[in-house]
Amino acid sequence: MPNEAVLRKYARLLIQTGVNIRKGQLLVIQADVQNASFTELCVEEAYKAGAGEVWTFFNDEYIHRQSILHGDEKALSTMPKWRLKQEEEAQERKCAELHLISSMPGLLDDVDHSKAGRIQQARSRAMKPYYAYTSACLGQWCVAAVPNALWARKVFPQLAEKEALSALWDAVLRTMYISEDNDPVQAWEEHDRALKEHCDVLNQMQFQSLHYANSLGTDLVVQLPMHHIWSGGSETARLTKAVFQANMPTEEVFTTPLRTGVNGTVVASRPLDLNGTLVEDFRFTFRDGEVIDFHAEKGSEALEHLLNTDENSRRLGEAALVPYDSPISRMNLLFYDTLFDENASCHLALGDSYPTQIEGGVEMSEEELLAHGGNVSSVHVDFMIGTQDLNITGYDQEGKEVPVFRNGSFAV
Repeated sequence: MPNEAVLRKYARLLIQTGVNIRKGQLLVIQADVQNASFTELCVEEAYKAGAGEVWTFFNDEYIHRQSILHGDEKALSTMPKWRLKQEEEAQERKCAELHLISSMPGLLDDVDHSKAGRIQQARSRAMKPYYAYTSACLGQWCVAAVPNALWARKVFPQLAEKEALSALWDAVLRTMYISEDNDPVQAWEEHDRALKEHCDVLNQMQFQSLHYANSLGTDLVVQLPMHHIWSGGSETARLTKAVFQANMPTEEVFTTPLRTGVNGTVVASRPLDLNGTLVEDFRFTFRDGEVIDFHAEKGSEALEHLLNTDENSRRLGEAALVPYDSPISRMNLLFYDTLFDENASCHLALGDSYPTQIEGGVEMSEEELLAHGGNVSSVHVDFMIGTQDLNITGYDQEGKEVPVFRNGSFAV
């Protein structure tokens, strides 16, 4: 475990740069019960920074597993009214949200995936009215990670538990640009400027489509909507005007694909931890934007339930570019967690698109967003496709070819 000074530096970074709490603002923290001590540091730093109130809510993935194995499906599929009211009140108060995730890869491998999928779908539908608060950047929000022993043993199976946990903490802190002798807030300001420079170039290009190809078998054409927007790094909350970092770490720039304009085959380059089930060696075939065929060597049932979540869960909602030589990629680690693995690799996402990625999208209804090429779904699941030999070619509005990625890294 890092010493308290380093842990406090991490907590301060999440409060000041992650959610960027405003004076008197409500902060809602969701965390795993294993990480109560780090959550306490975040609460302390939030009040130091001027938060008016902090709500903390803890989950326990081991209890969640027992619920799926033995609980009543109907009861588990019903979102409690108090939970909906809680979310409604927090958003009415223009809260900031901090999600401290702690991955448990493989914990749900032996559960009934059909049951787990139906429960997740029902709960997602119930919470759908509240998703826009984050997806449309109405308020500040940040997702960050706290290591645990199970996760550490998966990432470092050759080490004893204590050494594995220490190694995972070191890796996580490196992705966050944190060391004992630096100022991570300043480091993130510099990192943010670099991401914004890539966005500026891509937004000027306004590509009509992107063609992905590599030796794994990916041969995919992704069309982009008119007036699409590339984003990366910090966002600005529409209600509070606070600048925040939604994902920490982040190495990506991203936009939304045209929901009806994806054709070809894409092969995943890394495993996917899908709600506790590990999906490995998988691929998708798209026609006119929709997955028409898929295959997975492991976790196929969980992947099938994802694809059948709703009428648009077979379509893409995000296309993100991450250079193969990004700092996380250079670690040469498989984190078994999307927050990290997606930032070591170019990736796509099935499901919901961000309305912020189409000009005027945040003011559009769902029907208008669909008409403009975005996607609307109750899920948003990233999967990694980047490799060292990935080439991406952009086609501008006149059909001219422009090399965007060559051998896994930016060429523009």
